[in-house]
Amino acid sequence: MFSNTPAKRELRIAGTHSGKPVTITPQAEPIYHELVKLARRGNHWAQITVNAINQLASGRLHQNNIFIKPSAMNRGGTEEFVMILPGCKVTAEKLERDGFRILHFEADLNYGELIEKYQKPGLYKASKQDGQWEVGPAKKGGKIESLEDRVVAICDSGRENPREAARTASSRISSAPISGGGITIDRHGFDLHYTPGERGIGGLRNYKNAIRPLKDQQLYESALLLAKTMYDARGTEGVRWISEFGGSAVLTQAMKILADQKIQLKEHYVFLVDPTTSPNTAYKAAHEAGLNVDRKFSSTDMLNYMGNRDQLELIGNRLRFEKKNYSLLKASADVIEHCKSLQGAGAFMGTLAATAGLSLSAPASAAAFLTALGAAATTAIGLGKVGNAMIRAWLPKHHDKLKSKF
Repeated sequence: MFSNTPAKRELRIAGTHSGKPVTITPQAEPIYHELVKLARRGNHWAQITVNAINQLASGRLHQNNIFIKPSAMNRGGTEEFVMILPGCKVTAEKLERDGFRILHFEADLNYGELIEKYQKPGLYKASKQDGQWEVGPAKKGGKIESLEDRVVAICDSGRENPREAARTASSRISSAPISGGGITIDRHGFDLHYTPGERGIGGLRNYKNAIRPLKDQQLYESALLLAKTMYDARGTEGVRWISEFGGSAVLTQAMKILADQKIQLKEHYVFLVDPTTSPNTAYKAAHEAGLNVDRKFSSTDMLNYMGNRDQLELIGNRLRFEKKNYSLLKASADVIEHCKSLQGAGAFMGTLAATAGLSLSAPASAAAFLTALGAAATTAIGLGKVGNAMIRAWLPKHHDKLKSKF
């Protein structure tokens, strides 16, 4: 026996005469309403999700402000896809009439609580009190301090909590020429974009993602939140966005998101400290988003392969895009400096390989080679045969501890 109760109509949430209609199925409607409530209360991650859904009506489906994972083609010929957003995965389909239907939400409405437990990316305010770094939640909505020349650190993963991340990041970002140095950082503090994770981002052990940081899906969530933070700070002059180690990947993705939305941060600056992902990809994203670059765009140790890998391409792009501030003379000086760094790295590698009992021509895996070199470096450090650059390159945490004592 069939019910005479009429089926509930789909909720239309967006679309105008010139736009594309966006509807939500009755099954997905309750979660959508909860997300709208959270967004109205100021939850910035919920705001990002609701805005991304509404933006479908503007024809922005294929831009990187919403990350698309193709799913399947339905029998009727419509395309089904998944949008990856902070705290939420949205399954939708593109209709034949050029509109969109939201089919399903996979949302974690406790996302805010997970941020408080340091299990999700978040923004924090770091300040030094009685010689120790302390962190607290950022302003409501994930906004940085509205101070001219404010420094924002984008940290690497592999830190137990934001306080540990702030302690590590503080000494590293202090080396960036646009940071103002250690005195400025200690006195004024900084904002910290924190990305949780069991290990660092990029590097030789994560080579595929390191050379293509824009394709690292595990960072999409963190990058979207950072992009929102950067967008909200667009009216504050002189903000300095400084990544350390694997934070370069998160910053790269965030800048690309802004660039794809045609957002320009012409009053802001960017710098990468010892990036473990492609600095050239980061530079191109920074250029597209209109950020400013100082004399140097990044700093790197001679043994940081990923940080040095595409430096020549980066120099070429700077010469191409920065015609007023980056002369052929500066480019030539940077090429010479890069070549000297590679020459020194070759000498170090030969010494360490000999200490480890390896042949540079041996067909050893990258992981095995790094493990052996790490053991050799530890031995050499104990004998006092390795300099500061070697310690920083191979044992960064040990280097940070030593640096804090001087």
